[in-house]
Amino acid sequence: MACERPLFRPIAGSSSTGCWSMTISRLRAASRRYWRFDMGGRYICFIDMAMDRESVGTIPQKAPSGFRPVLEAQGLSLHVSGPIEVSKPAEGDYVVLGLAFPREMTTADESDTNDPAKALLARHWGAFVAIHATEPGQVSLVRDPSGQLPCYYRRHEGGWIVASDVDLLRLYDRRLLDIDWTEVAEELLFINHFTARTGLTGVYELLAGEEMTVTAQGIETKAAWTPWDPAMSPVETVEEAIDRLESAFTLVHQALAARYSHPLITVSGGLDSSIVATQIAQFTKDARLLTFYTDGDPYGDERAFAAIVARTCEAPLTAVPYRAPDFPTSCRSDMFLPRPTYRTIAGLINARLLDQSYLGGHGAVLGGFGGDNSFCGMAPPYALGDLLQARPSLAGVWQMLADLRRITSASYMDLARHVARTLRTRFQPVNAYAWPREPVFLTAAVAERTAPQKLHPWLDAPCDALRGSTAHIAVIIRAHNYLERFPRSASTVGLSPLLLAPIVEACLSIPSWMWCDGGIDRSIARQAASTLPPEIAERRSKGSPLQMHARYFETYRHDLKAFLIEGMLVEKQILDADAVRRYCEREPPVRDLDYLRLLELVDAEIWCRYQRG
Repeated sequence: MACERPLFRPIAGSSSTGCWSMTISRLRAASRRYWRFDMGGRYICFIDMAMDRESVGTIPQKAPSGFRPVLEAQGLSLHVSGPIEVSKPAEGDYVVLGLAFPREMTTADESDTNDPAKALLARHWGAFVAIHATEPGQVSLVRDPSGQLPCYYRRHEGGWIVASDVDLLRLYDRRLLDIDWTEVAEELLFINHFTARTGLTGVYELLAGEEMTVTAQGIETKAAWTPWDPAMSPVETVEEAIDRLESAFTLVHQALAARYSHPLITVSGGLDSSIVATQIAQFTKDARLLTFYTDGDPYGDERAFAAIVARTCEAPLTAVPYRAPDFPTSCRSDMFLPRPTYRTIAGLINARLLDQSYLGGHGAVLGGFGGDNSFCGMAPPYALGDLLQARPSLAGVWQMLADLRRITSASYMDLARHVARTLRTRFQPVNAYAWPREPVFLTAAVAERTAPQKLHPWLDAPCDALRGSTAHIAVIIRAHNYLERFPRSASTVGLSPLLLAPIVEACLSIPSWMWCDGGIDRSIARQAASTLPPEIAERRSKGSPLQMHARYFETYRHDLKAFLIEGMLVEKQILDADAVRRYCEREPPVRDLDYLRLLELVDAEIWCRYQRG
């Protein structure tokens, strides 16, 4: 079923629980005797580039308990724990932490470069951070474009600590990590936008695709990879687009199946997770599938579609009920990220995933997260304008209009208005990307801001860039804000294959109008994934657990109201207490989707209280 008219708006983008937990804890203890769990692993790096002494005074003499040294140099000490992979490819003598796979490159594709960081990312993909003492008094750190191995850093005495998680940054510096209220307010207004700053004062993130150089003078960051390289080198035909994405699917999933032969794959019956499951199933027969479903709510029950995927994969399927927690349980969520982006209800789902991983001895949890983002799910509003900028034939324009009408169910009058608006803006210069604002429930002082203080560096578009390409990159940035599903100390690694570099680069090279080919959304992905069963490839609707979230809000609305209006966000004049009170005192049922926004703010309040202890 086609979605209802999204075309002409800019798109931003139980009671048995205790018994179950007790059973899981016993099985965990017993299972360690039989299974080797492939932990995501952690790392901590101490850097001190001071040049006025031979010995390095700010590097601790003792690494954290359970960590082993992997790199020691003047002013540099690197330690890891767990079975995190450590490798040393030829490019630039970097020590690489995490998953690093060689790219398949032809001689024509491979260009020599004097920049070791760019050379490393040009010849390898995966989920990694690379570290190298490039010369006396200088250290280089590079993070791959997928952003799936974290990299945070903060000042420590005269040097720096770089680590996989915030808890490690706290180990050697007992100073309280204060909340950066200005940054928190901005992140709540411009949802899912972020830069190197985090919500904790003095804690920064090395962004995906960036290189950080540390010297005695300080830190400098620059791009070692940019999404504009593939975006500005687009494919010319639909056939080329399909071939390129199909090759990327094969490269990524074959490599992951070789590394994780016994993965746990979450499936919903939708397009994205089905692509991951059926692609992986080509290369391993030991995958296990898991689906969540809402009890008593047919809109959140996708078991029938998940079963189709399982039959195609010839893999066993486990169905787990998806239940909202009670309010006190929600408030005890472990907020391990340095930004208020972790979702409490989703966190309980992730805990169930970890339990299933323990029980099955799975080395990785894979899923389809980020597929909508990579597959240009926001293409329809931009497709016609991008096509006109590419100077198509008249027949191509008519075909584009027919495709848009089929995708959006728009009327001819809607299409006419869209054409008129597109023609008016066609020759206007492309200004800085306007990140969408979410001012609901925020105070006027916060909501009056019109743009982030600083845009994510990926949004620095070339002057001749297509608007659709900028929007496509923006939704990929949004996905990066939710990549860390599990704490780094957890027993498994979580990966999102559809956000790994080969697939993202292939998708960015496909113009927005091609994603609408044939009047079908995400058309290229459907055609490139030849492993999909027809029932999934041709599916146009999707279930949702919205009703469960609505019931959660209606059940606990008075608790949520008190929690927020007595909380830190109101105290810091970020949240409008009167707006929260008015909304929560309305009689159910809810008649809009603002309750989802309010639940996001509850998550942010929990994060703030957690950070303050």
